[in-house]
Amino acid sequence: MSGAPVVSRTLTIVAIAFLTFDGAALAALGVMSGRLLLVPVGLVFFVAAGMISLYWRWYRRKWEEIADKRRGVRDEVREMRRLLSEE
Repeated sequence: MSGAPVVSRTLTIVAIAFLTFDGAALAALGVMSGRLLLVPVGLVFFVAAGMISLYWRWYRRKWEEIADKRRGVRDEVREMRRLLSEE
C-alpha cells in the first residue's frame, strides 16, 4: 500500500501537465490559425488542470484526516487491550 500514494501523485502530475500543455497548444493554435473556437477549448483544458490540482489537495487533506482517525482508533484499541489484560 505504500506505493499507492506515489502512483496517485505521479498520475495526477501527468494529468495536470498533459492538460496544461494541450490547453496552451490549443489556445496558441487557435490564435495563430484564426480558429478562435480553439481558444475557449484551450481555456477549458486549463480550467480542468486547475480543478484537478484543487481536487488533489482536497483528496490529500481527507486522506490525512482518515489516517489520523485510524491512528486514534488504533491507540484506543491498544488501551482497551491493555486494560483488559490487567484484569
